[in-house]
Amino acid sequence: MAFLRHAPIHGPTRLGALGAAALVCALLVALAPRGSAASEVGEYEIKAAFLYNFALYVEWPKDGAPDAGTFVIGVLGEDPFGPILDRIAHNKTVNGKKIVIKRFDTIEDYTPCHILFIAASEADRLAAILKTLNDAPVLTVGDTTGFGQEGVIINLYVEQGKVRFKINLAAAQRVGLTISSKLLRLATIVKTTEERDTDAPVSRSAD
Repeated sequence: MAFLRHAPIHGPTRLGALGAAALVCALLVALAPRGSAASEVGEYEIKAAFLYNFALYVEWPKDGAPDAGTFVIGVLGEDPFGPILDRIAHNKTVNGKKIVIKRFDTIEDYTPCHILFIAASEADRLAAILKTLNDAPVLTVGDTTGFGQEGVIINLYVEQGKVRFKINLAAAQRVGLTISSKLLRLATIVKTTEERDTDAPVSRSAD
């Protein structure tokens, strides 16, 4: 099953009909509001589709992971997705598990998730957030410049009209997550600020 690391958008919020991964496109069409064409799907529909697809290419440890009966996606801070993630939860599953969406105003409200999207509103509190998570087995995701270098595992960004992503592999390994080599091949691998200071090598995981 193909997975591309980027999907095109026209301007700041538009998805082009051509060039997106087949899997992502199919999900976008399924989730688009009734009467919307694929070319009308916005930036955060694309990013939500990537969140869902990341779930298919990451393995969580059996011990210490959230409730095994559901797959939990959380959003911390000001939610940029609106109802998009709820539509995914209604229409999709992850490995047969029902998807549950949780939203947290602050890190103090946090309860265990498989994926936690850290919104741009939390940029000034990022260090405290990661410290509070304390190496919990959660796939942290953001779309704010510099989040990957500061320890967020996957950082989405827009470049030349396309949504792309970076992976902090060392951060994933530290919390016990295994990322498929298929996903790693499509990402830019970044190092944390501390790793860049020490120039520590980072290896890629296999499937």
